[in-house]
Parts: sequence; structure tokens; C-alpha cells
Amino acid sequence: MPSKLLISHITLGEAATIINIFIAFFQYTLGLAIVALLIYFLPAVNPAVAWNVIGQKLHSSLWPTLLRTDKLRGSGFRVAFFSYLSFLTTFLVAVAGIVMPLGLSAGADLHAPMTTSPASFVADTSPIGLATSPRDNYVYGRICGAFEGVACPGDAINTTIIPADIVNRFNSTPYGNFGMQFRRYYNGTAGFNYSMLVPQFATTESLILRTGIFAVDGLIVDLDNPGIGLWNHTLPVGTSRGATWSEDVLWLEPVSECVDTNLTIDYVLEDAALSSNQVDNYNLVDHGGFYNLTSIYPTLDRDGQNISLQQHAYKGAVLSNFYTMSNLGLAARNASYEGKVFPVNFTQTTFFGGQTQTISMLYMGSVTIDNLTTTGGDLQTACEGYGGLDTANISNVAVHCSMFLGPPQRTDGGNPLLPGDNSTWSQRMFSCASGTRARMQTIDFTFNGTMDLTALAMTRRDIDTPVLWATEATTINISNVDLLWGRVADSFENDPNLQTLRSDVFYVPAGATDISGVTTGGMSSVVPALAWSTISDEVSSTGIVDYSGVSNYALLRKFQELILSDPLNGAAQIRKLMWTDIMANNLIGTDSRSILLVQENVSTIAYDLRYAIPMLFLLLLWLPTFSMAAMVLVTGMLKVSYMRFPFNTHRAGQDRRGRFSVAAIHTRSRIQSWIHSALHAVGWRCARAG
Repeated sequence: MPSKLLISHITLGEAATIINIFIAFFQYTLGLAIVALLIYFLPAVNPAVAWNVIGQKLHSSLWPTLLRTDKLRGSGFRVAFFSYLSFLTTFLVAVAGIVMPLGLSAGADLHAPMTTSPASFVADTSPIGLATSPRDNYVYGRICGAFEGVACPGDAINTTIIPADIVNRFNSTPYGNFGMQFRRYYNGTAGFNYSMLVPQFATTESLILRTGIFAVDGLIVDLDNPGIGLWNHTLPVGTSRGATWSEDVLWLEPVSECVDTNLTIDYVLEDAALSSNQVDNYNLVDHGGFYNLTSIYPTLDRDGQNISLQQHAYKGAVLSNFYTMSNLGLAARNASYEGKVFPVNFTQTTFFGGQTQTISMLYMGSVTIDNLTTTGGDLQTACEGYGGLDTANISNVAVHCSMFLGPPQRTDGGNPLLPGDNSTWSQRMFSCASGTRARMQTIDFTFNGTMDLTALAMTRRDIDTPVLWATEATTINISNVDLLWGRVADSFENDPNLQTLRSDVFYVPAGATDISGVTTGGMSSVVPALAWSTISDEVSSTGIVDYSGVSNYALLRKFQELILSDPLNGAAQIRKLMWTDIMANNLIGTDSRSILLVQENVSTIAYDLRYAIPMLFLLLLWLPTFSMAAMVLVTGMLKVSYMRFPFNTHRAGQDRRGRFSVAAIHTRSRIQSWIHSALHAVGWRCARAG
């Protein structure tokens, strides 16, 4: 890109005026300097034609005005040289005057020094903002016990009230349970003898087709690298051109790993126009999922918060394929081969082809081997690495496993946007393991001064140092409690009632909502679990939103492109996008700031230096010319009295023939002066000869 000079605190009109001042200054001073040098280098004897040229140059300059004389006239090499120099100067001045202003443009805003600014809440007028329940009546609460009441941590029973000491611990920073709330909620008893808040889980406006990072009511949403930041939006006031500032927020992000089972669902479309591409009969095709299945039982490295979701997904894929082989009657791996087809239908698998969807880990039903029956739930528990009877703690991370059927891909070379009879299609089958990770992030905000969320631009980055994360220390089973978690103050690092971890990231621990998929009591930190549970259901029937692509062809196309570009990461990305969309519609951040440290935007003008090239040549001409003229005048090498001679001797419009000697005229002038003085001394009055 061309180099540009940025100048602040000046308008385009002021800049154009300054340019014209410089041009005028160069024009007149250069003209004066050229005439002065012309006179200095004037030969002693000049022909009449030279005096004509000299006269033209002299009387077209400002020197007659400065010297208060209106006389002129006067070619040899020196005279011609300065004449051409004057012409070149005139040409460059004209070109510079036309070209230089063309380089002006409005420049990028610069930032003033940091200063504090009051901040004001700005409401979100989008559908999500309009559907958000009021915050005034929100009350946090918790119920423990899956089938009967169990005392929650802090010995709270038969009440949803969270003890004050627990609140103090997790409210020591704004980055935890008490900085988030359900977006919509119902205030009632939910069948208990005390009131509580129950979330109303729904989708007001699906955001999944959007890209980039943007703000909605109470959140920052990123759909390029999926995740949400908890932020109750306040913007600086009194900044006419806007400002930039930064805030630390609690960032929640989906993490997911998918493993290809090397099995596909293949089918041919026939008379599908009226059935939304719903396919009842299809083939399960082996691409190594059966004949190349490992004989080594997959294990998990259990190391607390240091988890490998890829291991979980791999274990799910191996176990699912193994039990599916049994369902299909494959006694050994060598009973199958590449491309072997197993005709199946909806009644056998409980899912339709032609849709992007989550399916059961044992999609062909439970299996009994050696009088031991294994269900899809058993495989899910083995894949996730925890069950409802395990202890809820910081090490039992909430992992959600499921089989994922990718979007349909056309295999006959036809246009996927033009499905038709006899077109062939295939869907990859993946085993996926997912979870929720919290981290602290710094959000850099830029806005143009308009008090509207759409006027915001944002980027995000990790903070520089690890922080202290905590969850409750308890012996309660996972199925009976949803633990409080979040960032806490450093003073609680050795608190016996907490399990703490100093780290850049924190994986949300498993709780009752991860097991049951439902929650009550106003504890909004369970929304990540509700989102994964929703995705783990058969996607087309969740009632939240249709992610199958059956009724949304733009979404189907987006999912297809993700799988085509990178099958494994594409499948994981689809699940992350679903999670982020659900979270954005059902959670809100409440942490806000009334004072912000901002850098106000300062307007600038930009100048494209390419348009200054004529001025550069003019400057290169002006510098030596003006410097030399100033030198001969200041040092006395050229006297002002001598400069008057050409003007007084040569009048404009006269044409004197012959040769004139400057030295002779000087001598004549001195003689006339002497005679005039002598006559005056003796009392004669006579006019001085011209």
C-alpha cells in the first residue's frame, strides 16, 4: 500500500488552505529569488534583445513593487537560463496547485490518551433483547436430590436459598455463577412447597448462520470461534467520535472432539419431494469401522482437569461399532470388507436418513452378550467417564458423548442444491465427546459514538496470567447436586470448603443437570449442561430449533461445507455452533461497569504522498534558488541600490537598440552625481540627469 501521512486535529478545509499557503509562498519567493539571481549574474555588456527579456522578467516579478519602481527592460546564456527557470517554476506551481489537494482524504481515527468516562447501559433492541425477562425479580436458588430432597452444600434443605457464606465465596469476583442468569424464567413452585425460578428454555432468534463476533443482550457471541462472553453492555457516554476500551469477561466456550466411525449411511432419493428428504430405508456401509476395528479395549487417562476429549470420542466409536457388529450378526471382523452394505431401515435404527442429527450410541438397540445386556446409556456412561453415582467434584468433568450423523453429501457428482429422484447421497457417522470450558478473556471494544450495540466492533484475547478457579468441596453424588463453580478471589485458595485450581482454563464439572437434562431452582450455571443435553437428544425433535437442515437449506449448506472442508473438525464445529446458539438464546450476563477507562477517537486527515511529487520537485528547485538569492542579498554581494538600476534604466515598453554596458552606466551615474553635488555647492540648481 502507498505510504500515507496521518495528521490529527485538522479538517480537510484547513489542510487545503495550508497547502495553498505553501504553494503561494513558494511561488512568490521563488520568483523573487530568480530575479535577484538574474541581476547578480547579469553580464557587464548585454545586447538590446537581452534587455527586452530582462525587462519582461523584472517587471513581471514583485521586485518593482518591493523596490517602489515601475521602470524595466532588457539575451545571452545567463538571461535565457533564468528565463527558462522562471517558466519551469510557473509550470511546477500550476501542477502542484492542481495535484496536491487530490492527495487529501479522511484518515483513520487516532486514539487520545487514556481517560475515565462514565458508562451507560444500552438496551438490545433485537428479538433476543425484546424477549429477555426483567432482571429485578431474579432470585438465585438451588435444589438438591434427584428423587428425594438432599441437603445441598452448606446444609440447605427444603429451601432453594443458598447460604450466605457460599454466596460470599463465589461472589468474590464477578466471574462465576452469580454473574449469569436465565434469559427467560418462570416464577412458581414447580411442585414444591416453596417458590423458585424455572428456566424457560427456547430459541427466540437463531444466530447460527451469522459469522464474526457481536453483542446481544447480556452477551458477546463469537460464531467464528464459537463461544460466549458474559457482559452486561454499558457504553461510554460523551464521546462524539466514539472510543476504544477493554474489559475482562468470563468466557464460556464449547470444546468438542469427533472420531470418524468409518461407517456411512448411503441411500438413493426416490419420491422425496413431499417428505422433506426423509429417508426410511438406507444402507449402513462399512469403510473400516467393522473389518478394521481394533481389538484393544480403549481406556481413558483420568487426570482431573487435564482431559482428552479425543480419547472419550475414540472410546465411544470403538464400543459403538463393536456392539453394532453384534446387532448385525457379524461374528468376526473378517466377515466384513470395504464397501460391504448392510440394508437397514428406520424401525431398526430409530432414526431417519437425510437429516443432520444426533443419534444413540447404540443406534440399533441394546445388545445382550453372555447374558449381559448393554444399552446405549451404558455406552454413553463408558464414553463420558462418569455416572450419576460418582462424586461431584472438580475432577469429574462434564463430558457429553453421542453419535453424530453428519449432513447429507451427494455422491453422484450432481449439484447438492438440486436433489432429485435417483440421486445418491451419503452421511458420515461420527462419535463425538464435548464439554464446556471457562476462561478469562480481554475484550477490546471499538465503537463510533452511536449508543447502539450494532455500532460495536470487538476482538478478544486471553489474559496474561492464570487465575484461581474453584468449585464446592462435597461428597454428594453427581445425580443429586449441581455444583457452584467459577473464578474466586485469591484469598480463598486454601479454603477447606472449596476445591481450587490455578489455571488458564477450567472445565465445568458434572452435575445433576448433566445426568437428567432438566433443572430447577434458578441456578443458571447449569445452562451449558442443558445446551449439551439438548444437542444430545434427537436434534430434529428438540423443540428448541431445527438444526437438521430439513427446513433450513442455508443451514444445511453451511453444515455440508464444514464437513467437506474438514470432516472431523467440521463435525465438531457443527456441534460447537449449535451449543453457542442455544446458550446465546438462554443465558445472560449481569456484570456491568459504570466507569470505563477509554481512549477517545480523534479525527485525522490522510495525505497520499504520491500527490506531493510535483511539490517535491518545486521544493528541490526552491531550496537552492532561494538560498543563493538570500546569500547574495544578505552578504552584500548584490546591493539593493544596484537592483534599482535595471528598473530605472529599462522602462517597460521601451525598445533600446545597441549594446549597453552596465559598468559604463555605473560610471556615468557617479559622474552625474559628482557634477550635481559640485554645482549645488556653488549655488546652482539643476535637475539631476536621468
